[in-house]
Amino acid sequence: MRTIVNFSGRIFSRLSIIVVLFVVGVTAQGQKSSSITIHDSSPGGEGATASLRNEIKSALEREKPCVETMDDQDLRDAIQDERDRALLEGGDSSDALKAIGERWGSNVVVSVKGIPGPGGSTSLSARGLDMRTARMVANEIGNDGSERQMAENLVRSLGPYLADQCKPHWVGTIRYEFRWDETKQKNDAGAMRAAVRNTKRTLTETSNWSNLVKATLLPPSDPKSVNSPMAMVIHRMSMIYTKKSSTTGELYCRVAGRNPFWTGYTADYSETTTQIGQGTDKMPIFIEIDDKEYRISVNAPKGKTIGKTETSRSESNCDGKTPPADITAREFPESELAGTSFEVRAPTPKSATNLSGSKTLPDGKTKITWDLRLVKPK
Repeated sequence: MRTIVNFSGRIFSRLSIIVVLFVVGVTAQGQKSSSITIHDSSPGGEGATASLRNEIKSALEREKPCVETMDDQDLRDAIQDERDRALLEGGDSSDALKAIGERWGSNVVVSVKGIPGPGGSTSLSARGLDMRTARMVANEIGNDGSERQMAENLVRSLGPYLADQCKPHWVGTIRYEFRWDETKQKNDAGAMRAAVRNTKRTLTETSNWSNLVKATLLPPSDPKSVNSPMAMVIHRMSMIYTKKSSTTGELYCRVAGRNPFWTGYTADYSETTTQIGQGTDKMPIFIEIDDKEYRISVNAPKGKTIGKTETSRSESNCDGKTPPADITAREFPESELAGTSFEVRAPTPKSATNLSGSKTLPDGKTKITWDLRLVKPK
């Protein structure tokens, strides 16, 4: 968002550090990998391999439930979250980078590719690489309709390199999103002014509010707290209010050497107030499950907010010209973004190891989505 970038020069420039953390596995040599990264290398985009990637994830959940899977979208989301955090919060991002690096400490990477063929068909391939030795350890080739068999064969070949034992722990994300957009418009004569007549004004007011809480569960540090895992929680808010008026009419003019006269008149005014806030911290997530329903409780950290108001004003004069707009900007003092919390309840499924769903609250503006999986030995 342009207005956010204008607040300061704290532009995040440590993207290369993040990429290095993703590429370099942190698991010790010889230890089986507890996570796997699925990367799409299709020349035409990720859509060609969507079905195959989903089948690989499903096969891993069935055969290697101790292994967590990540893909390119997870990578992009993590990088963008860290960019946004550093832009507003500044300071040392070592903790956030370390958490991302731990999450992507994969010793095994699967590269999938889809190449368009004749008659709308797609030629698929999936290769498994052991990042410690840079050696290909699995290779499957197929076509549309063979994704499930390809995924099963691939996971079977990767089996010796993937962990079978682990302490039970939850993985996944929970998102809380509120968004309210409103536009009001009215037409009137505008404010009364001397030397101006027959005015018509269009006044437009636009409000955009958003609030996001995103909790990404982290690898466990204490195996005893299975149902109170730690998560990297991002709490972000944004408010943009814009008021614009456009006025036309006639202006009474007195110009030397001429009789007084009326001429066309225009005036434009805009005022935009922007406020953004963000807080990031590691916080516990609480998961309670009984025979009838489960509950997920999330606490969001406090943070800080910054903002400013920009105004632009232009008005025509008696010589028929409109001078350049007069633009001003005023920044607000930094203030605190209050912490918050929310919870979601849903019926307990037959398999309480997968908790996922989506719920829109009665206000119609708030949506909560969650996708959690209990990682444990098969």
